[in-house]
Amino acid sequence: MSGSGNGVTTHQMALTAVVEGLSALTRPSRVRICVADETLRERGAQRRPPDEPDLWERLRPLLALHHVEWDEPDEWVDEYGADDERADGVPCDLAAELAYHQHRGEEVRAEAQGEEATLAVAVSRFLAERWDDMHAFEAADEVISTLHFSIGWYNDTSFAEMTPAGIVDELGTFFSSTLPHKEHASADELRAAERVVTDLLNWLATHGHIDADAARDHLTDIAVTVDERAALKEFVDAFGDDDLVRRPDRSRIEDEVGSQYLTIGEVTAGSLTFKDDDMGSGEGDCPVVGPVPVRTEIAAQARTGWRILLSAVKVGGQWGLVEVVSGDP
Repeated sequence: MSGSGNGVTTHQMALTAVVEGLSALTRPSRVRICVADETLRERGAQRRPPDEPDLWERLRPLLALHHVEWDEPDEWVDEYGADDERADGVPCDLAAELAYHQHRGEEVRAEAQGEEATLAVAVSRFLAERWDDMHAFEAADEVISTLHFSIGWYNDTSFAEMTPAGIVDELGTFFSSTLPHKEHASADELRAAERVVTDLLNWLATHGHIDADAARDHLTDIAVTVDERAALKEFVDAFGDDDLVRRPDRSRIEDEVGSQYLTIGEVTAGSLTFKDDDMGSGEGDCPVVGPVPVRTEIAAQARTGWRILLSAVKVGGQWGLVEVVSGDP
């Protein structure tokens, strides 16, 4: 469970968290409350007069219903330990996340007040409208931060100087190069970025920053790119240690390729054959790696024409993959 609010203090946040947490319980229970707010711990344990009467009016009957113990965050972490899986979601982590969300939201709302017709101001307004939904805001903020980096890396015009309409020409590179090769995004992360960019382009079109028809055309192109990249990423990730061979002694190697892009030329139910289209001008001149035995599940994901960055060795007349790194459609 999580939540946030505008213009609230950390004390109000902590008190609200306790109220909402106890309210979620369906029967009287023994409860340990881990909270960094010392005032709340003392007043909760000793029933001192409250300073937030509305929240305390909700909290009092909950404290009476349950057997409550109060702890500090350090005690919680010490008991479960940093390596214990239960420590991944300790309340102090959530408190830090909520505090950062509050701080980042204030930054974005300030940036959204700008009068300039720039992409930066437009994006800040887009984000500001999503701040109340913490998870949607953070997902959008992370994708846009990466887009900011992508534009700075590949473009002569900075993100701060670019007009909102300029974003459409940057998205091809963003999805085809930045995310798969510089950020090593997973298939799920690629699809999440597509959802954020779809919302952003629709928002820009609705607010008159870009042409609606152009936005739809770009979204169609993005969907195709993401489908290709996600499928290729899932194919590369499907290779496990059991699918790869250890590099043998040099004396046993009959042929090899190292960290080279090769194209999938043939796919069968249990093997892949790669060729190097960059070498040779005729069909018979293309060096061939394979057939390489692979699991049926991997072969089913493969598509001819994909360029795969891999290393392979040939021993005893049989090719084997040493590593499969990444690829391009």
